[in-house]
Amino acid sequence: MARMVDPDHEWATLVGRLLIAFAAMESVTHHCLKEWLNESVYRHLAKMRFSQRIDLVIDLAKEKESPPEKIEIFISNLKKARKLAERRNAVAHNPLVLCLFQGEEEFKEAIASDKKEDEVIQLSELQQLVIEAEALEEELWDSKVRLREHEWKPLS
Repeated sequence: MARMVDPDHEWATLVGRLLIAFAAMESVTHHCLKEWLNESVYRHLAKMRFSQRIDLVIDLAKEKESPPEKIEIFISNLKKARKLAERRNAVAHNPLVLCLFQGEEEFKEAIASDKKEDEVIQLSELQQLVIEAEALEEELWDSKVRLREHEWKPLS
């Protein structure tokens, strides 16, 4: 079906970019857990779902010896990632199909949920989701790095 609906791979490219951005966000949570916990504890927690890892990383971040404003920015970015992951899941777990929307006469391409009838993502929404995810991925990594800035000493 995807070949009939997405012959130019426009959808596929956007879905790929979205998944790559989220893989990087997932990596942030793994880096934090590896860095902040001992290896044996990390091994048991590494298989947690993304939202569970985010909750744990938020709790651990609150205990870091970093400026409170930097901790809050990092936590805020983690919460944004958790919220955005709901939309990512809709993209990752549903097919691209031709939909006939009520009141319209032509079919449109969309990612449509098999479980939730009102969950439909059209191309413009996916484009916006990708822009948000790629920006958030950068912000999340940046805010994680900034948690450690107070530890760095100038080279002189």
